[in-house]
Amino acid sequence: MITLDEPKSISPPTLRARLEHAVEHGTHLLPGQGPIGVFIHHNTLHAFQHLPFEQAVVEASRVFGTEPFMTEDAYREQYSLRRITELDIAAVVARESNIPIIEGGVDRRALRIRLLSAGQRRFDPLTIRWQMEETDLLRVLRRDLSKEIVQRLLPAGGILERTQVNALFTICMQNQDSKKVEQPDQRRTMTAEVDDLIHPLLIRLCSAYLDQGLAYWPMSDRGRGFLVSVRSLLSQPWSLFPEHLDRLAEEFRVQSKGAWEAEDVVLDMLSRLGVDPEKFDQVVRDELLALPGWAGIMHRLEHEPELAPYQTLRCSVVEYLAVRLTLKAVATESLVRERKQETVEVEFDDHEAIALAQTAARFDAMQILGIGKRQLESLTKETLQLLVSEIDALDELERRRILHLAYEANHETGILQPLGLYRQSRKGEPAHLKPAAQIFFCIDEREESIRRHVEEIAPDIETYGAAGFFGVAMNYAGIDDAHDVALCPVVVKPKHLVTERPIDEHNTLYRIRVLRRKLHAAFTRHTWLGSRTLVRGWAGTSALGILALPQLLMRVLSPLHYGSLVRLAERRFMPEPITHLSFTRQQNEASEYSGPLLEGFTVQEKIDRVEGVLRPAGLHKDFAPLVIVLGHGSTSLNNPHESAHDCGACGGRRGGPNARLFAAMANSPQVRTGLAARGILIPSTSWFVGGYHDTSSAAVEFYDLSQVPAVLQDDLRRVTEILNRARARDAEERVRRFEAADPAGGPAKALRHVQERAEHLSEPRPEYGHATNAVCIVGRRSLTKGLFLDRRAFLVSYDATLDPNDEGLARLLAAAVPVCAGINLEYYFSFVDNERYGSGTKLPHNVTGLMGVMNGPESDLRTGLPWQMVEIHEPVRILFVVETTPERVMRVFSANPQLSELLDNRWIRLATIDPKTGQVHVRRGDIFEKFEVASSELPFADTSFDWFKGKLHHLPLARIGAPIRPEVCA
Repeated sequence: MITLDEPKSISPPTLRARLEHAVEHGTHLLPGQGPIGVFIHHNTLHAFQHLPFEQAVVEASRVFGTEPFMTEDAYREQYSLRRITELDIAAVVARESNIPIIEGGVDRRALRIRLLSAGQRRFDPLTIRWQMEETDLLRVLRRDLSKEIVQRLLPAGGILERTQVNALFTICMQNQDSKKVEQPDQRRTMTAEVDDLIHPLLIRLCSAYLDQGLAYWPMSDRGRGFLVSVRSLLSQPWSLFPEHLDRLAEEFRVQSKGAWEAEDVVLDMLSRLGVDPEKFDQVVRDELLALPGWAGIMHRLEHEPELAPYQTLRCSVVEYLAVRLTLKAVATESLVRERKQETVEVEFDDHEAIALAQTAARFDAMQILGIGKRQLESLTKETLQLLVSEIDALDELERRRILHLAYEANHETGILQPLGLYRQSRKGEPAHLKPAAQIFFCIDEREESIRRHVEEIAPDIETYGAAGFFGVAMNYAGIDDAHDVALCPVVVKPKHLVTERPIDEHNTLYRIRVLRRKLHAAFTRHTWLGSRTLVRGWAGTSALGILALPQLLMRVLSPLHYGSLVRLAERRFMPEPITHLSFTRQQNEASEYSGPLLEGFTVQEKIDRVEGVLRPAGLHKDFAPLVIVLGHGSTSLNNPHESAHDCGACGGRRGGPNARLFAAMANSPQVRTGLAARGILIPSTSWFVGGYHDTSSAAVEFYDLSQVPAVLQDDLRRVTEILNRARARDAEERVRRFEAADPAGGPAKALRHVQERAEHLSEPRPEYGHATNAVCIVGRRSLTKGLFLDRRAFLVSYDATLDPNDEGLARLLAAAVPVCAGINLEYYFSFVDNERYGSGTKLPHNVTGLMGVMNGPESDLRTGLPWQMVEIHEPVRILFVVETTPERVMRVFSANPQLSELLDNRWIRLATIDPKTGQVHVRRGDIFEKFEVASSELPFADTSFDWFKGKLHHLPLARIGAPIRPEVCA
């Protein structure tokens, strides 16, 4: 009952404790996404990670009203494409419990295999009567039944098919029990109506408060918190309010006069709304999840205010609740006074229709099983009840669960079978000669293809994969950056600060650059603000509008040329000083940094970082003259989700500075001396070069080229040429998925196409990002070199034979597993329910306050990934394939609680390949089972292009080069 008690300014300690618990419980369910400028991939259901995956997705679907798996229709489509087979279904069902149902006939496993393979029809209580009257549901049997089953269901005797079908339906109806099929809650209460009233205002308040510079006028009193700022704004005299919110000003003035704290406001409003303290957890949770995006960003910035793009703000979930509940109490009381009632309900309660839908489902299952009227009548009551209960237990949700596991089982076989086959075929291959060059890429699955193309073009170049922060967790500030940012996985907190500075000879040039950047920023800012005022907006449009037309036409019609002109103008106007990284700190030198970070690394720390990448990768000798280290990121135009394409190992930012720093550390004579003492011998003739690879535009840039020794210039030119050819071939592979591209245009045309996509103002798909991720392979390059992996595999270089204590493996998995699993799970959930876990289509998105995107002018803050980023994704949990033994990998997982939680609760899948024997094991449940590699031929093609040309969808693994003969694997 809603009560209209007088406000209480003092809250009992017990109520405060209850509220604190409720807030802590509710915020745990909020999205963990920060501002969109630093999009960090994470497990969307992080709050449920303590549960097994299959249970967690179902529990979350009940809390959030979301989908746990793909739709049943989607799985049936995959079945028709042989992406799920009856063998896959049988393999999944065989691992689960079994009971006999009909003696000498059907058991649980057989029942489930038959029903899932045939595909049960679904019946909706809302349409079941129409189906019974207007379709042939009760006239004929299913048309996909075998002749044997039809003969069993329609015995000879001249009885019409329609009569026998009706008789089967009738007997299924007679055995109907009181159990009701689960129906969605279709109530519309006053709470929903009140939300519709308050959300437009609350959204505008949140957007204005969190604004990072887009608003013409900043919201007042933001330094004092959200609640005070809202009070200050809405308690102004002569304020205008929407219907049913006209008493807000008075309410906020009362709160201001009493200097109420946010907790007091929340408790008072809960009391006025008639909420029993016992229900605080549920009500607070519901209020936070009503607009989870805005509540989530408030919560994230409350605990990590440094994530704000420019202006740090005081954020508080309790203050957000205080404002929300104040709006809700005022609107609710107004509606109660107007209607003299508390709720308006409409509930679907047609129990007869529910019973008919359940009967139809059983009727359909009996047809698939070949159990007719006579056989049903011959069963004992207990057997019949057991049969019916088993059919009911295989409801739509259960069918989707099993089909999903079968879908993953098929994928698992499609990866482990060719990997095991390829591993066996390479036994006894001769060792390679000393490489001409070595290139480190990020483990990112988008780098798999360019690595393959480099090796196809130049077999004497070795490639390696390491997490894209290259072991140097740091806060980094470039010469143009307003403040430093973290470049490392989100599970790591940097302790060091690295800054980019101009060399001494270019200090004057740097000062000119700073001045011109300030002038340009001031001009841009004033022009942007002026366009939004009455007089300057009119004058600017009249005077400058005609000048903007050619620019707009060129940007749309020839985006690549326009981008080149802009960059040329920037280079002419903005001088580019030569810079270096300030990253050295003496062993006992105190930090000059006023914060908690240390400025630079000591020699010992540098040695540790370089060793941490080289040793696990198996690179301790035989270094090439040139070792290239490429970080990566992505650039695109008019794309709010741009940072979601950046390096996950760099916290959603670009990894160029990490690669540059790692190369500088590895080139240090002191570091090399220290590494030599640890058995890593880098000769003086080898040189490391840092660089950056743009996965969208395919650009490759090298740093500090002036320091490369003259004797290596020819080697550098050759590597540059090879990378240019490889990135063009890589672009050709990428564009096969873009319907707007010419698949037969050749590498040069493909490269131009991806460059134009990165520059195009209206391109919703500059690249597909991590949409193809499905596997992470941790092992030597010989395990995958020459295999076409279709840009689907994260590749982590690791040599178990040089890591007897598994210390290197522990460091690699501690970084790779959370990053890769976070990416994979975010894509999974954004695909299976793009509207609620994802952010829907990009087309109606508007950036608000540089914090995120909304649909249109006002909506909840959309978290998750847009459809254009996930549309080609296959939603499978990532499969980690580690080249080691089950015992060794389990020691690593067991020693790390974060990793063991992901593995034990089945959020990830795990397999191993023995580095000595090649035996494959796969973890099922809590044990590893041998995976028997069948003797078969591995598909092959002469080049990658020969394998992917003319194909749009995901491709199976194939060997690029000479075919493998079956006898090799014997």
